[in-house]
Order: sequence, then structure tokens, then C-alpha cells
Amino acid sequence: MSFQRKRNKVDAKETMLMVCATKEETIFFSQLRKDCRYSNLTVEQAQKSNKLNSFIDEASRVKNKGKFTECWACFAFDDIPTDVTEVSEALEYAEKKKVNLLYFNSSFDLYFLLHFKKPIGQVLSKEEIDADLRLNKELSTFDGSVKYFLTDGLTLNLKIYPKLSEADKNANLYNDEIESLVGLKATTLPEFLTSLKRICGKADMSQALLR
Repeated sequence: MSFQRKRNKVDAKETMLMVCATKEETIFFSQLRKDCRYSNLTVEQAQKSNKLNSFIDEASRVKNKGKFTECWACFAFDDIPTDVTEVSEALEYAEKKKVNLLYFNSSFDLYFLLHFKKPIGQVLSKEEIDADLRLNKELSTFDGSVKYFLTDGLTLNLKIYPKLSEADKNANLYNDEIESLVGLKATTLPEFLTSLKRICGKADMSQALLR
């Protein structure tokens, strides 16, 4: 009589890819990945593209090549550049390509501002956002540049991560206001955060805090 050994079936861990439009975004989210020890998150910088659909195409190619479970293409309106009409149309195209859009209207620095407050009225410029952020003592040198993220901003994620739920709440409130004005959400940050939590799980920042 023979016995067949049963194999333990272990589901493969889901993986997330972020393709960022700029070096600034790539540096920040790479540091977030490191700080939070998200081993199944990959962050890459896209080639410079002046067309939103080309950016989506590139993200799709990288996703398919790496066989990632989920892909997010991260950009701000002033990165590409683009506008409400083009992004609205691109959402359907991105869905066909199986790419999610993490966007910010108009500057990526809106990501950081939302950790502290819901903007009053529509925020239209990076300069306006950065001036508001510098009112916070911990962010007095903030300028959202590559140099900043590699120097004073190297520990920025550790300062703002505890405020992530606040950012989610502020983003939803701000979206309600802006969507009624222009017909499109200001950011898809809440959707991204939901996906990040589902795929990457709870952050383990124990090692980062020892720095």
C-alpha cells in the first residue's frame, strides 16, 4: 500500500508596482518602501514622457514584464503636463491596460499637505502648497525637490506616516469639494492607500525608527 504525501498549498504573495513620473516621486516612494519594509512593493521611475497615454503604456509594459499583481502609475498634473479633461479620458484607457492611476491635481506636493489639512478651495500651484507646508516647524525647509528628499527630507516619511489616516480623510473631503467644481477628483490617494494596505499589509517601521 502506497501513501502519497500531501503538499502544503501556499498562496503566492501579491505584488504591487509603482511607476512614477518624476525622480522626486520615485525617491520618496522608494524611501517609504524601505521605511515600511514593504518587500512586495517595487518602485520604478518612468522614462520622460509628455503624453499621458504613453506613460500608461510604459507602466503596463513594466507590469506585464514583471508579472506584478497590481500596478499604479503615479503622476501630478504638472509632471506630464495634463489637465482634467485628459485625465478623465485616460482613466478608461488605464483600466483597459490594467493600470491604476495615482494622480494629484496639480502638484505631487499635495500628497504631503493632505497629511496636515484639507486645503481651503482649489489649490492650483506647487508654490502655494510648499509655502503652506513650510509653516509646519518640522517641514520648515520643504521644497519638494530631489535635493530635499535626499537630505532634509530623508526622514520625511517617518514624520508624516502616523498621519496617514488623516491624509486619507482630508483627501476624501477635498475630493468632494473639487469634483463638484471641475468634475474630477483632485487625487486618487484614498484608493491607492486602500490597495497599499491590502497588498503590502501593515508597515513595520521598527528598523527605520532606529536610524
